[in-house]
Parts: sequence; structure tokens; C-alpha cells
Amino acid sequence: MPETLPDAAVSASEKHEGFLAALRDHLRNEVDSDVILDQTSQRLGVHFGASRVGYMEFDDSASEMVARSHWTDGSVVEMVGRFSFPAFGAAITTSHRKGEIWIQESRDNPRLDEAGRAACAAYDIDAAITVPLIKNDQLVSILSVQQKDARAWSDADVDLVAEVAERTWATLERAKAEAARRESDALLSAIMTHAPIGIYLKDESGRYLLANPEVARRLGRSPSELVGRGAADLFDPAMARDIARLDRDALAGGRLKVVEQSLGGDETALAMRFPVQIDADAPLRLAGFDVDITALKRAERELERSREALYQSEKLNALGSLLAGVSHELNNPIAIILAQAELLELQTAGTDAAGRAGKIRRAAERSARIVQTFLAMARQRSPQHAPVSINDVVNAALDLTEYGLRSNGVQLERRLACGLPLLMADADQLHQVIVNLIVNAQQAMQGQSGLRALYVSTARGDDPGTVKVDVADTGPGVPIELRRRIFEPFFTTKPQEMGTGVGLSFSQGLVEAHGGKLEVHDHGSGATFRMILPIGDIAAAAPQGIALTARTDEGLTALVVDDEADIAEALAALLQLEGYRCAVAGGGMEAQTRLRSESYDLVISDLRMPDLDGAALFTWLQRDRPDLARRFAFSTGDTLSPSAVRFLARAGRPFLEKPFTRAGLQHLLGEMLALESAA
Repeated sequence: MPETLPDAAVSASEKHEGFLAALRDHLRNEVDSDVILDQTSQRLGVHFGASRVGYMEFDDSASEMVARSHWTDGSVVEMVGRFSFPAFGAAITTSHRKGEIWIQESRDNPRLDEAGRAACAAYDIDAAITVPLIKNDQLVSILSVQQKDARAWSDADVDLVAEVAERTWATLERAKAEAARRESDALLSAIMTHAPIGIYLKDESGRYLLANPEVARRLGRSPSELVGRGAADLFDPAMARDIARLDRDALAGGRLKVVEQSLGGDETALAMRFPVQIDADAPLRLAGFDVDITALKRAERELERSREALYQSEKLNALGSLLAGVSHELNNPIAIILAQAELLELQTAGTDAAGRAGKIRRAAERSARIVQTFLAMARQRSPQHAPVSINDVVNAALDLTEYGLRSNGVQLERRLACGLPLLMADADQLHQVIVNLIVNAQQAMQGQSGLRALYVSTARGDDPGTVKVDVADTGPGVPIELRRRIFEPFFTTKPQEMGTGVGLSFSQGLVEAHGGKLEVHDHGSGATFRMILPIGDIAAAAPQGIALTARTDEGLTALVVDDEADIAEALAALLQLEGYRCAVAGGGMEAQTRLRSESYDLVISDLRMPDLDGAALFTWLQRDRPDLARRFAFSTGDTLSPSAVRFLARAGRPFLEKPFTRAGLQHLLGEMLALESAA
């Protein structure tokens, strides 16, 4: 007789099959990978009555994993952010790299080594099914269903998780491909619809397969009317013969063909045709562009400017990403230099050593400002208006550009007025405008004999409630006939290799978005660019009734958590100046051990750490030590990654941005006190 399964096993299998069918139907048309992962994790967790379900992806070395999706029933700590894979012990990591499914029914599993038990304890994992996915001999991801209590898993349970893992991978790959296709279709549609040139695709016999509105407009038809028609249907016989010949020549030659072509009447186009192979089994087709050259020179110039602007934009984006990455890596060493120099200056006050320490501190502060400038430019966040000192913005821009001015023989003179009111503005955007104006002036004077000087000044504006910034140079000036065009996009008088014509247009847009004006004046021996800005309503933006002053109680205690010892020691030393007795933890796991039994008036933790990061530590405190979660703050140099920005906003806790100073720390302590007073 055939072997039969017990009723309970049959029931579990049928239940699992029903779950798979429902999950497949739910995600059938979904193309958003985040939705796919979140829905899969939640549904799988509810189906098993699990404590946690997580989907982790690995870097190329499979030594670090990132939580792409995470779900809990609320009874266990969230696992978000990045995690060190080796921290989970050799038993787990070795089995995963081999592609073996890890089945754990209790924390007493004899296969677990000491590191594995510690990691399971830290994340409340008692029982688990973890399925690794190996693609091209590389561990790429894992799907893990976890319980905080011991649990026996059936073969059907294991089979279900393995099946869901494979389907999740396949669904994600399908979603990526579909998203790429939709993006490509959207891009093609946008180009076809909005391009100021005619774009079309023809078959081998010269009939239109596709035409954009610009082609149709010139031919006096709608795009749909052109489909299926050829030159013989649209032009007189002589012109139709010429067009057919050009099409045949382009197809036969197998290369780009460019000619001037009459469209009838006085209209002429610069026609570009080239053969394309869309399908290996289909004949060649002819793609084409028709550029209206009634005003040929202007069209050529603007098209070239467009291409050059795109090229320059790509170069600037690449350079910005590189500088942002370098700046981020410089944050920690600069933070150490800055903090130690400040401490040394305080400890040696009144001696020659204090003066030397002050020089180191000021140089480190300048380096920190430059680093923060690069990071701010790379963030590309939405405008954020806050009280701003225009002199501070100007000084920061000059710190960034002063070396380039000096190396090009440009004398710099600052004429910054004292006592100017604060502005309601986005400091990063104003900084970009001033840097653009300085670089523009430097380029205008390049190669010029005689005096090359730049005068940057600030003052109250001629109109009440305004301030003005002047950037004046001793260059050739701007002729009257060009002043109307100088702010037009892509207009420039510079050689191609020196500019794209977008800087002044971009700057004017930022200034006008602040309610201000950007003007150009000729002062006889050069040009002056003047930025006029409204002060704005500073009072409405100021916090009411909260003074950001730090606590001065005696006997305060603090725990500093950072995996870089020199950073932790420097921050602890600055806290001691504010009256805190400090302990230091070298990572999230060590901090968690301390916080299980110890209490502190303040906990400051780095956000990114290799074993247990700051996000996971804070989430654990919210559940197990809510009293300490209210005394928690972050220190971080990672304000670029979207995940870090989202987490900090969601956590709602103050954070100290690296590289930090004593003044920055005092501001953080004031924020903590304000939150405590408001509670």
C-alpha cells in the first residue's frame, strides 16, 4: 500500500500551499521591490505566527549584510541597517556560504558556537529557519523566519520558507526587469513627446513606424496619421524620390547619413538617418532625426550647449560623488584632530603651547567646514530655510575657493559688514550661488594681464529689510548688449572647455526662489554681480520659550558608544568639560551588555558600527529600557545615505554631526535638555 502522511502533516502542507497561492496572486502584478519584500515578510510572519522575518542582502565579499526588509510582531528588537555577518559565528556563516538551510529549534542547538549563541541572544532568536540564496557561486541574500521561543519545525515548514525564498528572488528579478523596462519606456516617451526635433522610425520600405509630434507638425499631420505611410503618400513625386533614395543609401551603407532636406515651402531640416537592428530576426529599420534649420546656427549652438551641459553635469555628478565619499572618510580623523586640539588649547591656556594648539584647531575647523560643504552639496536635499548669517556663508564659500584664486594670481579682498541681521534662507543653496559667482569671476580674469582682483562685500540692502552681497572683479566686464542674455540657460561667452552656460541661470533660479534678485553691473574696470536677499521672518522660525543651554548638575553620567576608540575618547573628554563622568563602549554589543544593568543620564552612540549599529541599539532600548531611550542621542558622519536620513528622522532624537566641536556638543546637550523639559 502507498505510504500516507499523518493528517496533521497533510493539513500543514495544504495550509502552506494555500499560503503560496495567495502570496503569488497578491504579488502577481507588483513591480516595487520594497513592497514585494515588505508584503512577503509580513505575510510569512503572520502565517507562521513568528516573532521576526527578515530579508538580508550581502555585499560582494559576503562579510556585511543589509536589512532590505524587516517585520516583527512587536515582541522583539528590530534588525535594521547593516550587520557584520561573521559576528553570527562560524557555524552559521559557513553553512550559509555553502547554501545549507539553517534549522534551529532552540538556542541549545549543538551546532551553534559561542559567537552564534551571543548573536542569537542579542537579537532574541531562539528558533529559526534561514534559507541562503546562492547565485553564480556567490551568497547574495538570506530569508530568515525567527522565534524568540523554542519551536519545532516540520519538513513542510522548511520547504515553505525555501520555496518563498526562491520565489522572492525570482519576483525581485522580475520586478527589477519590469522597472527598468518601464523607466526605458517612460524615457523614450518623454523624449519623443517633448524633444524640439523630429524623431521617427521607418521600416525597410520607408514607411513610418513611429513619429513624434514635431515630425507630424512639420508634415501637417497627426503622429497616428503618419504610421504606415511613406514618402510617396506625403510629398510630391520628385521630393518623394529623393527621400526614398536617401533612405535606401542609409540602409545600404549601414551607417549614419546626414543631409539637408526640404520639408516643403520655406522649411528645411537637417536630416539624420541611421539603420538600427531592433530584432535579430527582423530586417533593418531606419531611425531618423529632423532638426529644423530655418535658424540653423542658433539651433546648432543650443544643441551643442545641451550636449556639453549634460556631459559637464555627468562629470560634476561623478566628481561630487567622489568628493562626498572622500569627505565622509575624512570626518573621523578631522573630528579627532579638532577635539584634541580644542582640549589641548584649554589645558595649556596662557602658554605658548595654547597658541600652537589654537592654530591646529583653526586649521581643523577650516578643513571641517570644507568637508561639510562637500557633504551638503552631495545631499541634494529639499530646500530648508533657517536663520542664516550671510557673512558665515560668504566666508565658507571663500574657504572653499581661496586656494584656486590664489594659485591663479587673483588678489582677494573681503569687505564684510558687521552687525548684519540673520536671513531666513537655505545656507547650502546660497553657498552654491556665491561659489558660482566667485568661480565665474576667476574665469573671466583668467589669462588677463595687469591687476586681477576680486572684491567680495556684504552690506544692508538699499531697500528696507534686505541685505546684499557683491562679487566684483577686474575682468573685461559684461557688454551692455549681452546683459539681457547672460542669465539665459546655456548662454556663455567662455570657450567650450571653460563653461556650459548653466551656472548663472542656475544661480539666478536659486536666488529668485528665496524672493531675491541677482543682477549684473559694469563698473568700468570689470563686472559686479549683486545678490539682493530679503531678511524674512526670523521671529516666526525661532523656538519659543526654549533656551538651548546644557545641564550643569553635578554627578551626571554618560556612556559614549563608538567603534573607533580615538573618537570615543575625544567625545568623552569634551563631555567631562561639561560635568559628565563618562564610560566608553567600543561598539553596540558592548554597550548593550552595559545597558542591561547600568543606567546613565546620557547615551551618545555612533550610528554606523560593525557589530550592532546605533539604530539597532536604540530600537532595543525603546523596548527594554525606555527610560534610557529618552536620554539617547546619536553621533554620525553618515548623513548622505537615504537610509540614515530616514532613520534619524523617524527616531526623532538629537544627533551630533562629525566632525564635532565643543560648541556643537553644547548645542546637542541643550537640545536634550529642551526635549526633557518639554516631556
